[in-house]
Amino acid sequence: MPNRLARSTSPYLRQHADNPVSWYEWGPEALGRAKDEDKPILLSVGYSACHWCHVMAHESFEDEEIAALMNERFVNIKVDREERPDIDAIYQRVVQLMGEGGGWPLTVFLTPDQQPFYGGTYFPPRPAYGRPSFRQLLDAIHGLYRDDPDKVAAHCRSFMEGFARLGSIVDEEAEEAAGDPSPEDPAALRLAVERLLTRVDPQWGGFGRQPKFPNPTALELLAALGRREAEDAVVGDARRALGTVLERMYRGGIYDHLRGGFARYSVDRVWLVPHFEKMLYDNAQLLPLYAEAGVREPERAHLHRVVAQTVDYLAADMRTSDGTFYAATDADSEGHEGKYFCWTPAQILEALRAGPSPANAQADAELFQAVYGVSEAGNFEHGWSILNLPRPLEEHASERGVPLAELLPRLDRTRQVLLDARYRRVPPHRDDKILTGWNALLVSGLARTASALQARGELPLAERCEQLALACGRHLVEHHVDPEGRVLRAAFEGRVHTRGVLDDVACLGRACLDLHELTLDPAWPARARALAEHALRHHLRDAGDGFLLTADDAEALVDRTESQHDGPSPSGLGVMLELLLRLEAAEHAPARAREVIAAVLRRFVAATAQPFAYASLLGAARFAAPQAIHVTVRGPGPHDPSVRALAREARIRRLHLPQALSLSFVPDETASAVVCRGQVCRPPVSDVEALRAELLA
Repeated sequence: MPNRLARSTSPYLRQHADNPVSWYEWGPEALGRAKDEDKPILLSVGYSACHWCHVMAHESFEDEEIAALMNERFVNIKVDREERPDIDAIYQRVVQLMGEGGGWPLTVFLTPDQQPFYGGTYFPPRPAYGRPSFRQLLDAIHGLYRDDPDKVAAHCRSFMEGFARLGSIVDEEAEEAAGDPSPEDPAALRLAVERLLTRVDPQWGGFGRQPKFPNPTALELLAALGRREAEDAVVGDARRALGTVLERMYRGGIYDHLRGGFARYSVDRVWLVPHFEKMLYDNAQLLPLYAEAGVREPERAHLHRVVAQTVDYLAADMRTSDGTFYAATDADSEGHEGKYFCWTPAQILEALRAGPSPANAQADAELFQAVYGVSEAGNFEHGWSILNLPRPLEEHASERGVPLAELLPRLDRTRQVLLDARYRRVPPHRDDKILTGWNALLVSGLARTASALQARGELPLAERCEQLALACGRHLVEHHVDPEGRVLRAAFEGRVHTRGVLDDVACLGRACLDLHELTLDPAWPARARALAEHALRHHLRDAGDGFLLTADDAEALVDRTESQHDGPSPSGLGVMLELLLRLEAAEHAPARAREVIAAVLRRFVAATAQPFAYASLLGAARFAAPQAIHVTVRGPGPHDPSVRALAREARIRRLHLPQALSLSFVPDETASAVVCRGQVCRPPVSDVEALRAELLA
């Protein structure tokens, strides 16, 4: 019989509904039972697209003997980290304090009052990788809890003291950073990028060796510095580093060359072999980076293919009927990682022979295989080939003596035949929950992409991005914010649930401003301000110089973690700082905004020393710089042609200017634009040429 997780609102938890483990969701029933029976809690945290979560589930949680031990000795709680990032954030620190890097699956043992006393990540069914088997671990923890309560209590004290130490590190860093520029100083961006560049792989792009993650928040810093006009070594290196990683990721196997969209990360240095899960937050952040790169650097105009294909992927494969977007797709299908995405020469030829042009199947197959690196030997397991572009498309066109414009349609016809064939395969599991913060990231990404496409003159695709962003944004503000202004984090099967965390509030607020800048609809800033006020009221630290992940009226957990560091997506702290600064520039800021902004910038003065951890904060601080630009467009309405032309010019110039630029619309009788730099505003201008001159002055 299915266990309690069959009733869960999390697709990940439902994947464990048939385990013989007597799983509970996190909540009063499980916590109450642990206290009543004085049993330790076995907390297992993961997410639906996590490969090693599936491995541990198959090896251990589906094993009848191991499940019997778990059920006898522990209260077993399963948590979806995407649904409850607050719980995950607390207990990830246990593993970090033990000297491991953290990650998933997360396995932590707690006392009935939620205090941790031991933790780890993946444990194998037999001793391996320098780890005990999961069964050995269960025996050891059971014996420790039963026989040595003093040692358990000592471990709990040690971890709780460690939590307190981790929370104070940023204050210690601030004391040691006397020589660094404050985050709003233009010199801070340059210094941060210099430090990022020491980690850049100049040949293959990206940071470090392997595995390689896209790190979009860090890439945004490279893009920001690269817009500076002075062509010195650091600016030039930033431009090259950004261009190289965007090019290498697009040509690598981390990019889905049939459907569009990026996988979560590459296991190798060359971006060839990904972990094949696709996450909404990665694609939300990478989409505008690719769109804007094609505007700033005409030689990268071919990256437009990434934008068009990824928008198609998101709209066709990830969009719900209400306009929001699903969370992720898994890496595995039919028990094999990557099977859905990989090809052999025989499979390609078979698909083309069954397609609309069987007479050309052999020639089309040979061309496609040469271009996309498919061979009999393969480049992955089982002789399979991951599609990639070992050489630029231009080289293939030149070799064959045909224009690229002639080669691309032929390749695209083959792509479509193979995509149709791939749709007939067993697909990876899709996590169908809707996450507010991730959807808000995509709203922002689509809004920025629409602006970049307008600048390129790609108006039909720009309009499509705008409509996708608007539909999603409207649904979020109408259905994911309760009547008291609290943001709800997740929706599944029509039910919106679970209190949101700071990231949800901040990202939704910023998305509202991005929609305002794109559409000029005056309703959006008021929504953004309400969300900012909510965050200041419920998430602000007592000292007023930072933000806590959970609200003060949310469920009481063993600790309230502070939002500080970026992960695969930007920190709530960084996005919140940007939201407050942009509201302030538009004269919509809540009353306490100025003092909170100043306090955050003072406290995080050491951000440049850790640019990977604080990239979003450093990017946000650009809006506090003395030369930050705000353009106020006035006029009869957002659809007035003169108003739209002025706003479009401001958005286009933003893609090229070194300063941060924000934009707002105010109703007025006649169309005009006012450019302010810091606290100094210029006289109004009424035509596009005059606005361009002001922005370039």
